[in-house]
Amino acid sequence: MNLVSTMVGLSVMATAAPAVLEMSTAPIVAQKRADNLTAAEARAVTYAGKAEATGELPSIPNGCAVSDPEDSVYTVTCTQGSGQFSSAISRSFRIISEIEDGGSGGRTFMYPTPAQHSGHQCPTYDSFGVSGYNDDWSNMRACIPTVAWTKSAYLASNPDFWLYDLQNWNGWGNHPDY
Repeated sequence: MNLVSTMVGLSVMATAAPAVLEMSTAPIVAQKRADNLTAAEARAVTYAGKAEATGELPSIPNGCAVSDPEDSVYTVTCTQGSGQFSSAISRSFRIISEIEDGGSGGRTFMYPTPAQHSGHQCPTYDSFGVSGYNDDWSNMRACIPTVAWTKSAYLASNPDFWLYDLQNWNGWGNHPDY
């Protein structure tokens, strides 16, 4: 009986050995990939940060490549390691002096900014006056959007949600999130 048990145990062990070996090396492979990803990301982020801070493209580090700009946006891709341990990462960045967006910060708005505003505030149900309020009262100039009623409301607003450009509204300066 001992001989049969030994033989069965050895044959089970022989068939399971490749799977056990793979499971035992998986954490080592994952750690090496993570190390390579960290190194590649550090180079990519450092490069993008230098480019944005200096306003020009710095020398490209080993293992990295920079794409030609698309809509004033560059992409740096850095690779570290080889074979199954290889890791690559990309980071995008802009160089302010090269941005060609007419001073809008790359923003586009759903509606054009009215030429003039009246002294009337837009109603809360039509916060920018573009859903009919300005059309209904066409004998007046455009109403003042709710986010521009006060300086604190203007500064607390998010330019991503403006329906038209309110930058430097009422001479209150550039919006900090613009």
